[in-house]
Amino acid sequence: MKEYPLRPYTEYLPEQEYLNGRMKEVEKGMGIVAARLGEPTPITEPLDVLDRARELVADLFKQVTVRPLNEAVETQLQWLDRAEARAGQTDGEPKNSLTRIPIDRVLLETIREGWRTSR
Repeated sequence: MKEYPLRPYTEYLPEQEYLNGRMKEVEKGMGIVAARLGEPTPITEPLDVLDRARELVADLFKQVTVRPLNEAVETQLQWLDRAEARAGQTDGEPKNSLTRIPIDRVLLETIREGWRTSR
């Protein structure tokens, strides 16, 4: 397993501040969707996508302490490419259905583009 040394705090602080802002946007969106749906809140596609966005932002928040945000996003996109290619193979081996690949790809690209434009 590869070890990653911690980056200097001043290098990842702006990335974490950006991700904090994204997290607030996602949680605000979740509140709006939940309020529209009422009690009890059923799981819907918009709520599921927002929940996945929250998970990705939280993962990236941790990852930026050891690698730049662009690198962390690119690494996850490369993993999605490999997972998608593996799912498309017809070698007779059982495959998990990874229906979140397109959603994750869009969410990660949105995060990366937002970071680029905020700089």
